[in-house]
Amino acid sequence: MRNYYKIYGQIYEWPIMSLLDIAVNTGLSRNTVSKYLQEMYTKNIIVGPHLRMNPSSNYREYVYLLNFADPWLVFKGLEQFPHVLYHGITFGDWNTLVITDSLLDFSKLIGFQEVVYRGVRGYSSTPKGKHLTWDEWFKTVNTQVARADLHQMEYKNRVLPHLPWEKDEWKLYHAFKYNLRRKVTPLLKKINVRYETYMKWMETLETYCSTHTGFYPEGYNTYMSYCFLFVTDAKEVHSLFSLVPTTPFIIGLGHHLLVFASIPSLHVTRMSCLIYHMKAKNLIREYKQAVVLFHHQCQLFL
Repeated sequence: MRNYYKIYGQIYEWPIMSLLDIAVNTGLSRNTVSKYLQEMYTKNIIVGPHLRMNPSSNYREYVYLLNFADPWLVFKGLEQFPHVLYHGITFGDWNTLVITDSLLDFSKLIGFQEVVYRGVRGYSSTPKGKHLTWDEWFKTVNTQVARADLHQMEYKNRVLPHLPWEKDEWKLYHAFKYNLRRKVTPLLKKINVRYETYMKWMETLETYCSTHTGFYPEGYNTYMSYCFLFVTDAKEVHSLFSLVPTTPFIIGLGHHLLVFASIPSLHVTRMSCLIYHMKAKNLIREYKQAVVLFHHQCQLFL
């Protein structure tokens, strides 16, 4: 597992790093790196590197947390819905989660009950945590929460860049968004894009996209996927979840944070106690939560 983590760390730092460079940096043989990496993908220990769009002056994504009388009916109906990038069924304070690339009025759908939250999706991150056990993590974060000195997050009015992509750049995004390490030449041939265009597109990723590589020691599908919506201005909240043993996915939503955390079922109660502790220390003002049961990602747009 430590060697798995070493390999993950290299890909996290540079998603398209070659096997040879990973081998040199980790002290492992190239064949060992190749073998371990294949095992990690097969067991879903490593996920990605994925691409997600950053907000820009001419491109926005929107997050909706909703309740419907029959969420399964809505889930099936949204599979071919225009502008829906991601949607899932959850259990908790909301039963439907939707991400879109256009403002939509979901109150028109059959069985609509309420909007728990709606907001513009900000910048996303998958922090690289330490290789800790869950007991080590809970001990560390509870100690940090107990002595927390609140530091306010700064909400700067960033000047958002203009997204200049045209048809070929979007083709490349859709082709590589779920795995930036896919073999380039056959894929470019398949989507009919020139290599020169690919190279120029790669140079734009740091500005217009974020890259996400996840590490899940027991395999991604073995964990319960919790989604927390925090109302907070404290930097510490982001920092505490950055240390979690399984990679979190964090979306900034202004004065809210939407945190997806993969948690072993035997530690769910301890996680709940930690959230109460954070609220008691005023790290978070309010929170809501749900467990993700099923989800669907649009193969063309997300």
